[in-house]
Amino acid sequence: MRYLLEAAVFLPLFLALDWASYIEPLGAFNITPWNPGPALAILWMTRAGLGRFPIVLVATYLADEFVRDVPADLATTLVSAFILTGGYTLIAAALRALLPSGQILGTVRSLSMFVGVVAVGTTFNAAAFLGFLTTTGLLGRDMLAAGWARFWIGDVVGILVTAPLLLILT
Repeated sequence: MRYLLEAAVFLPLFLALDWASYIEPLGAFNITPWNPGPALAILWMTRAGLGRFPIVLVATYLADEFVRDVPADLATTLVSAFILTGGYTLIAAALRALLPSGQILGTVRSLSMFVGVVAVGTTFNAAAFLGFLTTTGLLGRDMLAAGWARFWIGDVVGILVTAPLLLILT
């Protein structure tokens, strides 16, 4: 029951954050320079458990479908949502392993670990996501470098700025 209650709160919040950050989109998958939604997903999975993956996957898919209006078929949109959610889950798993107390803002060391995990995790997530888009032809090779930079900056800044705010609110 708690899982469903959390999901009922998480889904609209994730979609609202995605909608609020939908500015200056680039490419078919509308990559934005600011993406705070993953912060909510990562913190939720870090605190509540990695079993939240299915709800984060649904939220990521719904954001692509209804907020970003991605011009791709169902399978492509689902695979891209799976890639992104997988990356966010791996970031949450690393944070759970490195910071078992869940204290991200507690010490300089824990904050440094948080920044490092987010920076590295989003680097790989951006590469996987944009590699997939390039392979499917939804992002031209000529836009790959600009898309990667924008995606990485959008995710890393969105997470590093939004996560502490969310932690303070909770």
